[in-house]
Amino acid sequence: MKRYRLAVCKGMDCKRNGADAVFKTFGDALRAGELTGRCELYRGGCYGLCEDGPNVVIREDTGKKKEPFSREDFQLMGTAGEVYYPAMSPEKALQVVAEHVGRDAPVEALKADEDG
Repeated sequence: MKRYRLAVCKGMDCKRNGADAVFKTFGDALRAGELTGRCELYRGGCYGLCEDGPNVVIREDTGKKKEPFSREDFQLMGTAGEVYYPAMSPEKALQVVAEHVGRDAPVEALKADEDG
C-alpha cells in the first residue's frame, strides 16, 4: 500500500474559507480509520490558488527525507503521484480519506481540472 503526505493550505484566504475545519476533519478521519501510519497530515503554505481554496495537495510519500520549508510546501510540483484538490470541505475530506488514502484511488470528481 502507498503512503501519502497530505497538505492543507494555511493561507489567509483558505483559512477564511474553512481550511481549519478541513484540517481537523482530515485529522479526525485519519485517526478514526487508523490511517495515520499511511498518511502524514500537515499544514502547507499558500499555493497561490487562493480563489479556489481551501486547497489540499496529496503526494505519494517516496520515503525521501523532506527538507524543512521545501518548495513542495507551497508549490504544486507536477510530480507523479501529486493530486490537487481545490474547494475542499469537511464532507469532501471524508471522501478523500476513504477513497484516496484508504483505497489508493484518487477522487477524480474532486480533483482540479488538468487545465487549471
